[in-house]
Amino acid sequence: MRLPQFEYFMPATLDEACSMLAQRQAEASPLAGGTDLLVKMKQRRLVPRYVVNLKGIAGMDYIRYDESDGLRVGALATIQSLKNSVVVKRHCNILATAAGVESSVQIRNVATLGGNIANASPAADAPLALIVLGASVVLARSEGQREVLLEEFFTGPGKTVLQPGEIIREVHVPPLPPRTGGAYLKHAVRRTDIAIVSCAVVLTLADDLCKDIKIGLGSVAPTAFRPRKAEGLLRGKKITGELTDGAAQAAMEESRPIDDIRGYAEYRAKTVLEITRQGIMQALQDARLGGV
Repeated sequence: MRLPQFEYFMPATLDEACSMLAQRQAEASPLAGGTDLLVKMKQRRLVPRYVVNLKGIAGMDYIRYDESDGLRVGALATIQSLKNSVVVKRHCNILATAAGVESSVQIRNVATLGGNIANASPAADAPLALIVLGASVVLARSEGQREVLLEEFFTGPGKTVLQPGEIIREVHVPPLPPRTGGAYLKHAVRRTDIAIVSCAVVLTLADDLCKDIKIGLGSVAPTAFRPRKAEGLLRGKKITGELTDGAAQAAMEESRPIDDIRGYAEYRAKTVLEITRQGIMQALQDARLGGV
C-alpha cells in the first residue's frame, strides 16, 4: 500500500519541531522511527497533512544514569539500544528484558522509545516496565516543558495527555531502593509477537517484609495499568504462596480483558492469574538475591 500525500518537514532543533507541530495542530504528526506511524498511514487509519521528522534533532538518543537522579533516556533512543545497554541492565534490568521482547530486531533497531510510548498501545512492552519502575515522561513545548508520571500519561488505546505542539523529550526513571527486585513476563504466541497478556513487577524488601510493590498488567485493559488492590494485599507483609495467590486473584478481578484476534477474554483472565503469580515470585527471588 502506498502512503498518502503529505508535506514533509525536518527540523534541526526541538524548539523548531514543537513550533511546527503547534502551528499545524491536529493536521500534523511527528515522525521518529515510523514503525507505527507509517503503517497507520498506509492503512489510512491516520492521514496527516504534515509530517514532522524528529530524527534530524541531535542529542536526543542518550542513555544516562546518575546515582542520585536515576536513569534518563532520550526519546530518540532505539528499543534495541535499551536492550543492549549495560547501564539499563545494571540499574533497570526489567526494562532491558521488556525491550528485548518488543517485536523483531529489525523493528527494534528503528523504533524509538518516545514513539513506542506515544503510540499508546496497551500491549507495548517497554512502557509497561517503565510504569512499575515509577518512570515519568518529560514533555517539551514552545512555552517550556512539563513532567507527567507515565501511568497517568495514557488515557485510552492510542490516546495520551499529549497536547498539540508537545513532544516527548525524555523518560526519567528515579533510582531504585536497595533490595529491589524485578520481573517482566510476556505471554504471546511467539516471544516477539504482540502480547496476549504481559506482567511487570518491581518489589522492595525490608527484612522479610514487602516494603513496596508495583505490579503492571498489559493487554487486559484499555491501557496498561496497576492493579492497586493486588498490590495492597502484599505491601507491608511477608509474602507467602497463599498471599501471592490472593494477590493474583485480585489482579485478575481488576483486569478488563476483551476478545480479539490474539485471545478470548476468559483465556486472558486466566492467564493474568498465572502470570501475576509468577511475576511476584520472580521479583521476590530477585530482591532476596540483592536486586539492584
